Amino acid sequence: MTKLSTIYATSALLVGGIFLGNNAIADTTASSPTPNPIPASGSQCLSCHGEDGRPALADVPIIAGQQPIYLANALRHYKNGQRTGGQALVMQEMVKDLTDKDIEELAKWFGEQK
Repeated sequence: MTKLSTIYATSALLVGGIFLGNNAIADTTASSPTPNPIPASGSQCLSCHGEDGRPALADVPIIAGQQPIYLANALRHYKNGQRTGGQALVMQEMVKDLTDKDIEELAKWFGEQK
């Protein structure tokens, strides 16, 4: 590339940025926020409820954005056998080893997914 073509290319970029606005040139210095990862105890949730609480399957509830207290109560009720019907047997098996701390963390995480 000649010196003259480098000058033209640089000028075109600058002029393009002026006419198109500052957003025309990508800001490579800004970092995108790192998503808050699901608590380790929730890895088994993802297979049915999806990576963000929005399942691909029509018969699996969307739990993203639910009230954390609702989710925590539901998990506790599954764990102690008070919640039955539907997929309760599956859920009872999935939550049987969760601690109270695990339940609170999962309820908070899924509640924050919007």
